[in-house]
Amino acid sequence: MDPNHIEQLESVPNILWIIILVILFATIKGFNAGIIGAITKYKYRKAFQKKLSIMLGNKPNAFSDGNIEGRKWFSELVAEAHKVADQLDENYLINKVRPARKAAETVAEFKNKNRELRKQLKFYEYQIKTYEEFFPILEDFGDQILDDDSFLTKDKGQEDIEKLDPVRRYIPKEDYDKLPSAERNQKALDFYKNKNHNRLEIGRFYERYIGYLYEKDGWRVRFSGILEGYEDLGRDLYCFKDNVVEIVQAKNWSKNKLIREKYIFQLYGSVMQYKLSNKNKIKQERLKIKPVFVTTTQLSETAQAVADDLKIRIDKIELDKNYPMIKCNINKVTHEPIYHLPIDQQYDKIIIGDEEGEFYSSTTKEAEKKGFRRAWRYKGPKD
Repeated sequence: MDPNHIEQLESVPNILWIIILVILFATIKGFNAGIIGAITKYKYRKAFQKKLSIMLGNKPNAFSDGNIEGRKWFSELVAEAHKVADQLDENYLINKVRPARKAAETVAEFKNKNRELRKQLKFYEYQIKTYEEFFPILEDFGDQILDDDSFLTKDKGQEDIEKLDPVRRYIPKEDYDKLPSAERNQKALDFYKNKNHNRLEIGRFYERYIGYLYEKDGWRVRFSGILEGYEDLGRDLYCFKDNVVEIVQAKNWSKNKLIREKYIFQLYGSVMQYKLSNKNKIKQERLKIKPVFVTTTQLSETAQAVADDLKIRIDKIELDKNYPMIKCNINKVTHEPIYHLPIDQQYDKIIIGDEEGEFYSSTTKEAEKKGFRRAWRYKGPKD
């Protein structure tokens, strides 16, 4: 450690030290508590100066040994600041008019444990941010990764899995047991539609809505973004009609965000790869491949210019969560009329419109009245 650090810190005027301490503790304890804590801690400034000097003196070495060591150093600094704040609480409990020594002992006991946890938390926080900077796709699929509940059924047998009707997630057990099927299914659907959705769910909602609009207009739709997840190559929907294939990327973003050109380039590159991979089929069937970017927000000027140059159509479409989303499907093998809720396993694999009598319904009552029953679990073909 360079001894000049201590000399430089000790030469700082006392009033400046109080200001430094106020800022430090105010960020942790709040402004009023920060002032009180800073003044209380001021009498320990010599020890605090020495500790701070050691940590600041280590900074150049920490980052010269690599970013990981640098992050460890920074995490240590943040944790140490919190530890000092905990020390203030301990000192206050001991030195107040009526000392609370038992409470002070409890604070002291957890002080070091909290310091270590805070250090680890800060380190992992910056580690995750680094991963997201190098692999931006993690930002897009973060919710999908965290929302994956397949581990809940991983060790269960087929009989146990088939008991896990998704409707049970959305309504109380007593309602599930006593309500008629149409009523309980509708109640679950209403809850699903109106609950707070995370970014992943909103993205799925939007893709399904855009797919619904296409199917309503006579297109045959494959929901590749939902079905293929990480491997969709930026193609959320494949839409087929006559000899036209529209490859759609859908972004349901808030109005205060702009679509940047990288997303336009991604769609263009993905469509070009699709053309190269399917060139024989495209030539034989004389298919016209068209890229379409659908969003709820605006494009930046550069992104719009890129889209114009690359002949990518931009559709701005707001999400309507009240569209009829119950898929009433005719089974191709058994010809049985079955309806699917958006919470059901096979929902996104179901195509509406390729069999006569298929339609989207707003209510389960309407679906059941027209002779459709719900099938919430696909059991596969019989042997």
